[in-house]
Amino acid sequence: MKKLVLILVLFFTLQQSFSYTWQSYGPDSIQAINFCLCYTPYSIICSTYGMYLVDSGVLEYFSYPAKDAAQLNNDTILFVAGNGSYSDGIYCLNVQTSQVEVIHYCINPNFIEFYDYTGVYYAGYEDGLLKSEDGLNWEEVPFFTGKDCIRLEYYSEHVIVNVSADITHLYLSADSGTNWFESSNNPGWITNIEFEHLGKLYGIFPDNSYSSGLWYSDDYGDNWNVEFYSTNMTDVCYVLYYDKLLVSWKSPGEKNEGIAVYDPYEPPPGLTFINDGLPNTEINRIKVVSLLGGSLIFVCTDSGVYTCWDYFVGINEHSNRYGSISVFPNPVSNQTTIHINLSDIYESLVSISILNNQGIKVDEIEVEGYLSNEINIKWNKGDLPAGVYYLVIKTEKETLIEKFIIL
Repeated sequence: MKKLVLILVLFFTLQQSFSYTWQSYGPDSIQAINFCLCYTPYSIICSTYGMYLVDSGVLEYFSYPAKDAAQLNNDTILFVAGNGSYSDGIYCLNVQTSQVEVIHYCINPNFIEFYDYTGVYYAGYEDGLLKSEDGLNWEEVPFFTGKDCIRLEYYSEHVIVNVSADITHLYLSADSGTNWFESSNNPGWITNIEFEHLGKLYGIFPDNSYSSGLWYSDDYGDNWNVEFYSTNMTDVCYVLYYDKLLVSWKSPGEKNEGIAVYDPYEPPPGLTFINDGLPNTEINRIKVVSLLGGSLIFVCTDSGVYTCWDYFVGINEHSNRYGSISVFPNPVSNQTTIHINLSDIYESLVSISILNNQGIKVDEIEVEGYLSNEINIKWNKGDLPAGVYYLVIKTEKETLIEKFIIL
């Protein structure tokens, strides 16, 4: 079985030889616009000139102007491709035979996303939003007819769709896509939205106006506030394992360029740039893959994709994070004990959550009644399937994260 062979090989190479060093991933000198890691050992690089399938270090080129991809099954990858021609649409690629076929035509598609909370695929395009329960048969979402849907993100039952050339630019659903409504208050043009593990939503205001910068919403995209102002920003990406944000720019030679770790608990501006060794700071997209107790970062630039593992080396946690948590036994077969040691005896628990490997909350533990800064809690896995999970402790002063496995 070749599961994640390429990524694992790359991980060990970086661990041994490339501490805080960027390494080229895939073909050189292409304008990379997106990177998609599938659940099999395959990844997709989307560029302005075509699509590349990376299979355990082997590159295969397809002359489709792909923009996004998603896994259908072990042998099939779905992708959207188009540049305004009659052949635009949703395609499927058989990775065993390299055969490609169109399964639904739609003009200028922008994204394809698997909403694992309901098991439904979504694809946005120039004139609407499509959905499918099996990835092969697609139907229109009537609410979005005539709207250019450019991105979709979700957190539990909350779904947010970015729409281009519209008054509000954001449409929300609080019931897993059954009903939709307009965002009440946002700065006007939010792109590249991203949820963090507790449901806080971040978004980029990308242009050069007085509103440009990183914005956030505490109510799933309905109302927005500025986090910090900065022009020419391109993307935001949440890193669950480290509980931090990565942000990027496309502004060579400016004060803010390339990629940085953002921590709101650090003194303003709270940015730690990690551009050392990065050949190109014209960044179009950030993707992060969590593996083996850490996270692997990929950046799409105007000269290819680059990756790095040790980008948090030398970046200190904010001063309040002195508490600790543990899960024992780990792996968990049925019941385990959660041990919490808070940094301040007067600190109050806000929430204790269990997240799956996609960052979706699957359980929550009642926090009332715990008065000591040292706490032991018995937790039963219930019906949760085997896999990788995260224990997230949020208090008034700190956020603590522990990774564990259910057998």
